[in-house]
Amino acid sequence: MAISWDDVAVDWEKEKSTEAFATKAFESLLDIIDLKGTHILDFGCGTGLLSQKLSPIVKDIVALDSSEAMIEQLDQKELENVEPVVDMLTRGLVAMHPAFRRQFDAVVASSVCGFLPNYSDVVDIVYSLLDKGGYFVHWDWLAQDGQEGGMTLSHAKQVLSSVGFDEVTVTTAFEVDTPQGTLTVLMAVAKK
Repeated sequence: MAISWDDVAVDWEKEKSTEAFATKAFESLLDIIDLKGTHILDFGCGTGLLSQKLSPIVKDIVALDSSEAMIEQLDQKELENVEPVVDMLTRGLVAMHPAFRRQFDAVVASSVCGFLPNYSDVVDIVYSLLDKGGYFVHWDWLAQDGQEGGMTLSHAKQVLSSVGFDEVTVTTAFEVDTPQGTLTVLMAVAKK
């Protein structure tokens, strides 16, 4: 059954594992990229937990999510350097929306890519949005039997390499205690 993100938005941050995931993703990102003064796309930003952590460090953030209710939760955080955008990441959006007029230093996606039906197409769009030397970093649940939203290390590496990223590293980065048990998170780091 597909998740209705609008239906879960109001209570999204009440689950402790949601905050834990965002905190661990943020900490792992700090270990690999100097974020000071950067222009970031938070793809699939949800309620903005990762954007909220990035906001004091970076120059600005475009926070993109297809769920209007999730963006409403982000708006309540009143982050001055964050521009929320409600839409899907498509070539049409990139061509038409002013928030995508210039290249990004980094694109981050926290528990997003494993839910995409068109991961390869989206990765190709992300590649086109990055400056040379820019990073695409995403964290997703490591695929478990029958789990929605999971991804394998080999699939992530194959897709990221196939669109032209110069350096691709995919590892298991951390674990998160969830209502479904302790789950492993993969971290994919791709440099253009």
